Amino acid sequence: MNTKKCLFITGALAISMSTAFAQSGNLKKAKSAYTKYEEMGGPEAGEISAKLLKDAVEPIEEATQHEKTKDNPETWTVYSLIYSNLAFAEKNGEYAEKAIAGLGKATELDADKKNESNISAAKVTLRNFYQTTGYEEWKNENFKGAGEEFEKGLALVPGDTTLTYFGALAAIQTQDYPTAIKKYEELLPHEDHSEYRMINADLPKLYLSTGDTTNALKYAASAAEKFPEDNDIVLQNIELNLITGHEQEIIQQIEAQLQRETDNKTLYYYLGTAYGSSENDEKALQAYKKAIEIDPDYLEANLNTAAVIMNMANKALMDLNGDKSVSDADYNTRVEKIKADMGEAVPYLEKALSIDPKNTNALSNLKSYYNFIQDEEKANEVQGRLEAAR
Repeated sequence: MNTKKCLFITGALAISMSTAFAQSGNLKKAKSAYTKYEEMGGPEAGEISAKLLKDAVEPIEEATQHEKTKDNPETWTVYSLIYSNLAFAEKNGEYAEKAIAGLGKATELDADKKNESNISAAKVTLRNFYQTTGYEEWKNENFKGAGEEFEKGLALVPGDTTLTYFGALAAIQTQDYPTAIKKYEELLPHEDHSEYRMINADLPKLYLSTGDTTNALKYAASAAEKFPEDNDIVLQNIELNLITGHEQEIIQQIEAQLQRETDNKTLYYYLGTAYGSSENDEKALQAYKKAIEIDPDYLEANLNTAAVIMNMANKALMDLNGDKSVSDADYNTRVEKIKADMGEAVPYLEKALSIDPKNTNALSNLKSYYNFIQDEEKANEVQGRLEAAR
């Protein structure tokens, strides 16, 4: 999973003051300064707007202490707006904490919800602040710290898909897979998310990392259903089923995918593996040979083709040895036939060794063949190559 990607930062939002502010004293001064700050473009206006924001600090602090305004929800709303914007503008965590404290007080006092939109505005600005600080921690490769900052933003704006996604990435970096899984699952209903495909593709891997194969298979199948044209996602579902012993269940899907990708050697290889695990040697052999037809230098397909041929021959020999009704003459004739059948594996083993001369699997099988046909000279020669390869 490639998770070290660019985290985009959104700026503080210029929010119009929707509540009709009372026009008196320090509260009036603070509101006036803040309103001018917004009218000038907020943080985009640079030093001039920053001074207006600073000019609002002293009167709003006094307003929070004055008997006539300290229990006014509007006072604490303006307080939160001022400090949230200061936090964002100056990357100052202490200002952010002041804004959060103000939000708590404003929410508590705002029984009639008249300040609700401005309270939400302050939360959004703080959310942007924590996305920015999280990004800074990410750049410094402090992924735990980044996750903590993103989580602070989520506490203010629950369900924010960008912060949820970034939080999942940070959790992956610290190998906190349960947290990453939880966040990815929260994003699954959001089909319009820019990383929706990746979320679906990575969720099975995260579950597999925790040892939960049941959910890994569940979400791999779900991803393949959502993205049937995505080769990587479809292959992932196939691979997970193969490595977890669900070969029979996946054969149909492999064959369906081959209808779309008729020249995909990997799919034919997987089909051979699935049929082989289901003890259908004939179909396994067909599939492996088809993979080799597409790519003659496909090492694994050559090895497995040889293995299937030799296994079929061994099964035939075991059946023959178990048949007590066979005459000695007929037995010898049939053994020679089995030797010839097993000999069909040799070209595939030799091809595998031309690709990988020290492949111990190919050398071991080749030695077994020569032992079976009682060619001691060639068996010894292969044994020497095998010892050199180890």
